Amino acid sequence: MQGNHPVLTGWTVGCIEICLTHPLEFVKRTLQLQQQASALHRAASITYSSPLECVVHTVRVHGVRGLYCGFKPFMILAGPRSAIRWSAYDALSSAMRRRSDAHPVVREGVCGFGAGIVEAALGQTPTQAISTKLLHDQSPAGPSRYRGLLHALRLIHAEHGFWRGFFCGLEPAVIKGAATNALRFPIYGALKRIVQRADETPRPLPPAHALLCGAAAGAASAVATQPIDTVMAQAQGLESARFRNSLHCAREIVATGGVRALYFGLGPRCLRVCAEVGLQFSLFEQISPLFDRWLDERY
Repeated sequence: MQGNHPVLTGWTVGCIEICLTHPLEFVKRTLQLQQQASALHRAASITYSSPLECVVHTVRVHGVRGLYCGFKPFMILAGPRSAIRWSAYDALSSAMRRRSDAHPVVREGVCGFGAGIVEAALGQTPTQAISTKLLHDQSPAGPSRYRGLLHALRLIHAEHGFWRGFFCGLEPAVIKGAATNALRFPIYGALKRIVQRADETPRPLPPAHALLCGAAAGAASAVATQPIDTVMAQAQGLESARFRNSLHCAREIVATGGVRALYFGLGPRCLRVCAEVGLQFSLFEQISPLFDRWLDERY
């Protein structure tokens, strides 16, 4: 599945996917930041009771552009982040094939786990830390201070420093990245093999089949890791300095909003992750052979 050029293919896939799915990321993050533990939220002018209300209010006040708040850092880093994930998975998978005859599900799970750690540490954390602060700033709970991405970067660095500003929430990000990819890759691989056996062919999956298999893998990972994602959102928001660590953040959320608060935004996250993972795997299945043929013929 990785092909000969996982970095280039992963980069392309990441850019296409985030352009299509960012509005769902926006809605999910907005709902997650509505925590009773948040002083900003308690002073907010509006509380969204559903994803639809969030969408309707945002479009009415800010237009469709409002659904793309926080999009720039995602767009800038979506390509590198996806390239890191796929290239790390490819490198780990190749190493395991040479040294081990482990079952494919075990190999895919281990390689996904490792790729998730690398992706979260190098790509996901700074992307989401910047984007979450931008979104939090423009939300009904936010102070609306950031005039743009560059202005936001300067203020974040001035107020929080480099590490606390751009790598806050690293711990839950790494845990989430490892867990989600340890689930997504083996579930997708298992479903793909089932479909290929049914079709009696080892050829790449048709786009619709790859999309459905990826969406199923994404749904399973989203439900399993939602509490971690909620903690990460709080740890990367404008009030991140309040929390000593991830455990303290989780305890604050549960103490003020109950366990239910850890699942705020689950609906839009499931939709977003289903679309994200389905598109990632489907696009990778289709684009990878094209790059292989084009580049191998030229070079």
